[in-house]
Amino acid sequence: MRLDQIDLNKLQVFFRVVEEGGVAGAGRALGRTPSAISQSVASLEGVLGQALFDRSSGRLVLTRGGRTLHERFRGYQEALSRVVDEVANERGEVRGTVRVGLFLGFPRQRFASFVSSFVGRHPAAGIRVVYGAADDLGRRLVENRIDFAFSFRPADARPGLHATRLFERELVLVSGKGFFRRGFDRGELERVPIVDYYQSDPLIDRWARKQLGRKASALDVTVWAATTDLVLDLVLEGAGVAVLPLDLVSGHARAGRLRVLRAGRRRLVDHLWLLEPAGAFRDVTQVALREAVLDEFGCSDREVR
Repeated sequence: MRLDQIDLNKLQVFFRVVEEGGVAGAGRALGRTPSAISQSVASLEGVLGQALFDRSSGRLVLTRGGRTLHERFRGYQEALSRVVDEVANERGEVRGTVRVGLFLGFPRQRFASFVSSFVGRHPAAGIRVVYGAADDLGRRLVENRIDFAFSFRPADARPGLHATRLFERELVLVSGKGFFRRGFDRGELERVPIVDYYQSDPLIDRWARKQLGRKASALDVTVWAATTDLVLDLVLEGAGVAVLPLDLVSGHARAGRLRVLRAGRRRLVDHLWLLEPAGAFRDVTQVALREAVLDEFGCSDREVR
């Protein structure tokens, strides 16, 4: 089917029906009668050759095709708005919102500092943050539902995505004052509670393979906390031990609130990557944010995948 066979105004009406929760709400938002809204949706369904809503229950429920159209159209609608705004922005002002995806373990404080600096320099610009798992963020990028995503590995980049390495961070095992009073002990590690991030990719397993040369099957993960900040708070409260970025815990270690446990000489190192659609149109604000990220995290654009 060619795009010129579809009335884009009818797509907008369909989108409003979904977003406003029904025909009446869409009519109020668009200044049209409910009858006109219903006719527009029915006409679009006729062109597409399939129903977008299941009406059997007496209310509008999206069909599978309706859900797909709504999810994809949202991204294209926002991209079109950006292009129109860019054309109207003759002076090249940094304005409008950039959509940024963060994986759940991203350190909140470091990103908050970056956002504060960026919007301070560009008061007409804004940032919309979306948290998600790595696969979800990659999918959102491909579907044009976010503009950039921070990832902890370039393998998260799907075909059609560009990955730029930002910075390196060392990951260390840390505990509160209630554990390992005499230093690191492998036997004691198997008896203490562990705080970790995701069940699908436990950091304690990576740490054990690097430092102990084996999988951490005997270690008991007590809490799956999802975010770096919550993991840190739980360790500070004495809930267990955890693997955390060294730069995040070094201040607490110097103050005596945490212990960094050294089991060997091999460092466990992670990298942070900036993901974005390859070859995508970038407006002035997106370019400004990308440059600010590269400047903030001290990298060049040479290290890409």
